[in-house]
Amino acid sequence: MRDQRRQTDAAMIDFLRRKDFQGPYYREFMQTLMEYGWRILSGWSANGLIFDRVARAGRPIPTTMVTTAWADDERSQVVTDTVIKGSTLFREHGLVRGKWTPDGGASLTTYFVGAALLAFSPVYIKWYKAYRLGQSELDHRTAGEDDILRAQRDIPDQRATDPAHIAVVHDDIAQLKSLLPDEKLRGALALMALGYSQVEAAAEVGLTTKALEGRLARARTKVSASRSIRVGLEEGGAR
Repeated sequence: MRDQRRQTDAAMIDFLRRKDFQGPYYREFMQTLMEYGWRILSGWSANGLIFDRVARAGRPIPTTMVTTAWADDERSQVVTDTVIKGSTLFREHGLVRGKWTPDGGASLTTYFVGAALLAFSPVYIKWYKAYRLGQSELDHRTAGEDDILRAQRDIPDQRATDPAHIAVVHDDIAQLKSLLPDEKLRGALALMALGYSQVEAAAEVGLTTKALEGRLARARTKVSASRSIRVGLEEGGAR
């Protein structure tokens, strides 16, 4: 049964290679793999098995950084970024360079998940460092600073808001709302659209400025990546 599956996979790769890994069949093929990989890694990240899996793959997370205390939206962002980076590895090495073969013992889905596991550690470590830094700053924020921020943000100065900035923020909200379940981020963006500064919006939703900046950066990366995937798959993907 497994041999038959690998031979079917090989026939699919031969077919896609003749089309230079472009076109609707290739797009559907990659979309299916990415959705499969996202489901698998989401499950492993939810139950903590992901850390054992990456250790077995030779990319262990330092024990001091292993945590299960991350919100669903944060896990979703890490998994999404991991699958995106993993798909790049899979395409370049597994497909373009032909390192996946039916004689290697792994199906295409297994090989794809393996590529995603290799991509997980740097993505997770980057998130962890940003998360810990943000938490540390939030814990050490003084009451005096909070009082000043609250007094300043009670009545935002609409006249001081750049119309172009409002347009950009509204565009961010429209795009991010469909991609991210991050209520704090969406709340901060809504406040910024009303004229709050980034510092004020961060304080209002209970984040440090740097923590909000990190979430914004990850969110915009995700928006950009979602566009890249659609465009890239239409053009055969970035090498």
